[in-house]
Amino acid sequence: MNKNASRASNFELLRIIAMLMIISYHIIIHCVNVQLVNADSIERWQNGWFNQPMVFRQLLGVSLLMPFGLVGNALFVMISGYFLAEKEIDIFKTSKKLLMQLLFAAIVLVIASTHFINSGKYLLHTNTLFSYIRIQYFNKMSWFVGYYFIIIFIAYLGLNKLLASLDNKKYLSLMLAILTLSQLGWSGSLLDDLAGGLRTVVVGIFLFALGGYIKRFNPFDKVRGYVFVVVIILTNILIGLSYYNTTNGKIQAYYYSITDTTVEPADFIQYMPKYENYSIVVIVLGICMFELFRRIPMPSVKLINWLAAPTFMIYLLHDNGFSYSIWETQDWITLLYNDFSGFAVKLFTWAVAIFAFGLVAYYIYVLLVMAIVKCKWLFVKSK
Repeated sequence: MNKNASRASNFELLRIIAMLMIISYHIIIHCVNVQLVNADSIERWQNGWFNQPMVFRQLLGVSLLMPFGLVGNALFVMISGYFLAEKEIDIFKTSKKLLMQLLFAAIVLVIASTHFINSGKYLLHTNTLFSYIRIQYFNKMSWFVGYYFIIIFIAYLGLNKLLASLDNKKYLSLMLAILTLSQLGWSGSLLDDLAGGLRTVVVGIFLFALGGYIKRFNPFDKVRGYVFVVVIILTNILIGLSYYNTTNGKIQAYYYSITDTTVEPADFIQYMPKYENYSIVVIVLGICMFELFRRIPMPSVKLINWLAAPTFMIYLLHDNGFSYSIWETQDWITLLYNDFSGFAVKLFTWAVAIFAFGLVAYYIYVLLVMAIVKCKWLFVKSK
């Protein structure tokens, strides 16, 4: 694998989009959804606009965004599989990179949180886990770090050698068996009973292997590109129908529950779908997006490659209680109720701003590493 191939700009562009999807999803799941259903938040903001037994088009729009972050996770794993499956993995380099960036991100968050606490600019809410931004919690940061490393470690231990030894049919059979194991209800539950999160790891192995399979055998070669677009559209239609049906069911249950006139009816709590990393919806959308971007005939663009390099650091810096507490300073629900397009623009603007912050932090990290290497003689004795 040459250097240019590993930095193919169509995949680097996909990394950027996947990261923006993940950030947007985290803002929704950790802030917008909390403000939608949390009684304390509704009382504080006086924004219970959606606490009515109705199907709101705005919430239908948000429901279509709910798979975003998980699809982004799947894309990162598939991209890694595309370039690393069947290759010799430098586990020392990978481990060092993860740990060094993890430590740097923890230090940045400790300093940043100290600044905001002292400034008194942001209110602290117990449900944000803001107080957990401490240096001793650096190994409790973003779950994706461990998830990704487990997959790479399994590839290093023998998965890559196994995949390299398989022909087309055996490779496909292995992937289908892994996928089936994760998708069947009983076997999937058994995996999580054996170890929490094991089902997600199994799907990660499938996605990693699938990336390698696409690189080696190009199974979608004869499938026209528009087919993937149609599949994405149809999948989103099913997501919307599922949300509509479930919400209507909850509305009927709500009206049934208030037939007892002796009891004061409670506020109606809206429903927002939650997907898992092993959801078939996530897998299908991930495969379609991956294949569409794989086909883009794009030369190596230095700017795109430069913007895509910090995605791991961006993941670390935004997926934590400190960031959640900042997002919660905004009344997302009132804007969503009054102007969905304005909500979408604000969501995208915040995602880009968070991306930019992580970008700056990453290149500060790179400069620090370069400085430490050049000044190594100050810390290490020469032979």
